[in-house]
Amino acid sequence: MITTHQIRNVLKVYGDQLKRRSALEQNSMEGTQQSTDFVDISIEARRKQMLNQMSDNLISQITPKGHQQKTDEHNSAGIPLKD
Repeated sequence: MITTHQIRNVLKVYGDQLKRRSALEQNSMEGTQQSTDFVDISIEARRKQMLNQMSDNLISQITPKGHQQKTDEHNSAGIPLKD
């Protein structure tokens, strides 16, 4: 369930990004500088990404290569793993 608070936060961030984009476009029109695309990732998203990378690294170091390939094949097919 998405709360009103979450929707407001998304709209606020989106509005801020539009303002920054508009400011960048105005600055680039004044000079010969080209604007570049950028990605702004939240702290929580960065944390999740780092945890996923760390867990993937640990799993690849712990499990034998043959078992890891079977696990990857099952996960990509959407089949639940059973031991």
